[in-house]
Amino acid sequence: MTLPDLFKADVRIERDVQYADGGDPRRRLDIYAPPDADGAPVAIYFYGGGWRSGDKELFEHLGRAFAVRGIVAVTVNYRLTPEVRSPEHARDCAAAAAWVQRNIGAYGGNPDMLFLTGHSAGAHLAALIAVDRRYLAEAGMPEGAVKGVVVISGVSDLREHVASTVFTRREFVEEAFGSTPEELAAASPVMYVRDGLPPFLVIVAEDDPPGLRDQGKSFADALRDAGNDALYISVKGRDHFSIVRRFGPSDDTTAGAIADFIRHHAG
Repeated sequence: MTLPDLFKADVRIERDVQYADGGDPRRRLDIYAPPDADGAPVAIYFYGGGWRSGDKELFEHLGRAFAVRGIVAVTVNYRLTPEVRSPEHARDCAAAAAWVQRNIGAYGGNPDMLFLTGHSAGAHLAALIAVDRRYLAEAGMPEGAVKGVVVISGVSDLREHVASTVFTRREFVEEAFGSTPEELAAASPVMYVRDGLPPFLVIVAEDDPPGLRDQGKSFADALRDAGNDALYISVKGRDHFSIVRRFGPSDDTTAGAIADFIRHHAG
């Protein structure tokens, strides 16, 4: 299946579903489901963009790619800097995940088989709400509902990232999270690694910036050292952007690895 083929596939789509009160268009999500879905696993996707740009409408190919593999996909908009700063991005992502847990059964998804996924800044947010239990608890999501986490080319330690970022200027990172080591640590997933976390799939692109590749490897190692299930893979022939822009065809390593990970941990 090619990328154009994805857009011809029979997929049930629900767009612009509000997941939080107030009518804010940045707090909406889209749902992509196999037309005959019934109790299918669910992938909730948070896009990248340096915590200050992006839109779910750019990822229809990704939603469709999951759906044709038998997985219900949810692509999420969340509020961005400079409108908000941390922890509001993570709170929005947690609120979206909680909405999905409560409502996805109506779209053929299994509310007890949720997988958090994300790329770049979105990978950071997926990891953060998975490891820092406060976010999902505040949103009213039951403990244990997340069965796995997929992070693609993500940041796990903002203290290191702020000194080596390639795509987001240092001042933009500090505008989103603060400039002190304490503020940056408070929003760094690696700081919350402990035993008992859900399984992780940590993906980097072969041509990701070295800092992001190093963070991916260090994060996976930290998860395993704490007693968790963490698989680390590097995808050949992809860079920080093409790993999501070219997501989905039958021969795409990234989409295949994620689908296999979800199917395995969904039983």
